[in-house]
Amino acid sequence: MATFPPLDYLDLNYRSDLGIVTARWTRPVASHELRAGYQSILQYAATCSDCRYWLIDSRRRLEVDTRDVYWLTDVFYPTLRRHMHGVVFLAFLAAPYQLCHLQDAPVPALPRNQGDNCSLSQFTDEGAAVHWLLAQGAQPAVQAVA
Repeated sequence: MATFPPLDYLDLNYRSDLGIVTARWTRPVASHELRAGYQSILQYAATCSDCRYWLIDSRRRLEVDTRDVYWLTDVFYPTLRRHMHGVVFLAFLAAPYQLCHLQDAPVPALPRNQGDNCSLSQFTDEGAAVHWLLAQGAQPAVQAVA
């Protein structure tokens, strides 16, 4: 796996036992940081055997800018299938107040598919998010029995 320069606003981890890339925003981010962060997630996931199962922890981001949401839907998501060689599954972990804010915003509700590029859903519980990713096809590592 390639080494990436650390970003002070994003922690990346590959859960090889689950086949899931975990990306945790560590603080609120500006628009340019959000976009660079998503590009970093994409590059990182490509080094993890083209891992197409992502857990995005957005609980520390505080607010969601609808312009960034539209950048994701109109620019970023359409590139995923090409880069990751298949549909990417994104489980977004959000704080309850963030979901309430999004319900009032002019953003399409989740879960939804972005064409044949990716499938997205939102969760307030990390266990439920991981369960959803596993149900989509992420495979936990099989333990060898001696």
